[in-house]
Amino acid sequence: MNLKDKLNIYYTDTGKPVTDSSWIKDAGGTCIPTPLGDTITFVQHYDIASLHIDDPKVDIAAYCTMHHIDKVNLEQCVFFDIETTSLTSGTGNYAFLIGLGYFSGNSFTVEQIFMRQYSDEPAILFHCAEILNKFKTIVTFNGKTFDIPIIKNRYRINRIQGFPVAMPVIDLLKPARSIFKSIYTSCSLKSLEELLLGIARTDDIPGYQIPDVYFTYQQNGFDPRLKAVIEHNRIDITSMVLLLVFFNSLYKLIHTKQFDQVPSNLYKNIAKHLYSRNIQLFVELIEYAGHALLNNDHSLFKKYSTALKRLGHIGSALKFWEKNITFFSLEELAKHYEHKIKDYHKAREYCNWAIAHSTTLSDNQKLIEHYTARFTHRINRLNRKIQ
Repeated sequence: MNLKDKLNIYYTDTGKPVTDSSWIKDAGGTCIPTPLGDTITFVQHYDIASLHIDDPKVDIAAYCTMHHIDKVNLEQCVFFDIETTSLTSGTGNYAFLIGLGYFSGNSFTVEQIFMRQYSDEPAILFHCAEILNKFKTIVTFNGKTFDIPIIKNRYRINRIQGFPVAMPVIDLLKPARSIFKSIYTSCSLKSLEELLLGIARTDDIPGYQIPDVYFTYQQNGFDPRLKAVIEHNRIDITSMVLLLVFFNSLYKLIHTKQFDQVPSNLYKNIAKHLYSRNIQLFVELIEYAGHALLNNDHSLFKKYSTALKRLGHIGSALKFWEKNITFFSLEELAKHYEHKIKDYHKAREYCNWAIAHSTTLSDNQKLIEHYTARFTHRINRLNRKIQ
């Protein structure tokens, strides 16, 4: 379908129903009345045992604590994912399928709200808001960047109230990228399913094809790929449940300092992830893993030094800098003796040593010049203080 055909869909008679609705019944769809019109929903129930969950009332405190949000349990979460008419987040992007997953008793329900035609949008938004407002937290995958801005925009354009704008949003892509980006070539939900959860999708429709499926449906009244789109969305939602449980379990190991149960190849990335969230655990993980973890990672070396200072572990910081000599550690030692101890001679010794051994400390000429200038400036200031 070319661009002209796609654009023409927006200007057809919005009151004209899509001709073939038999597939909706075949896929288990039902018509739901709302004050703003009828909408179609597809509902699927899963036994919680199939998701390897014993009790949905068990909290996800470890995840919430790590990301500084109010503690909730799985029953208080709604898992949210949309399929759209475009892969961008522009104003003209419609959410034609809204997937909502939630726990109820011993089952997990996936309810998907389908927009048969563009005139149905107010009804699907109304019904979506009714469901969302029953919960305390929205769980997404890339939702803070894509799903949530798009759906908020659709409510705004349609002047429909009810979307819980103040509700906390858990975006699972953030920890996934933070911890696994440098380890795996892709942090897409499908990749994480395979690599972390051991789930391999079969006959899954590629995400980039989904907008075209809906345009074809609007033009022809049917596209057999729609059932695959619904299944794709359903799997996205159930996978988010498993991924949230995975991260909560990982964070629980970290919070309880069971570092030996965490794969060692994750230590460096987890440490960086912890730095802005729990600086005490950040230091404890590095000290458990050993200072070798900091080798050839200037950023992590600086973070560890900063963390020791912020925690008031000055003695440990001094020992660390004296044992691990770099331009940075020598500068930190010089700063400490100049400003804290007021031992200007000792501070100058560190500066002179750094300049004298600069080629030993680094083979990067620009770095050598940068630090030589900094140490020279400090020496001049120290000389004035000594005089």
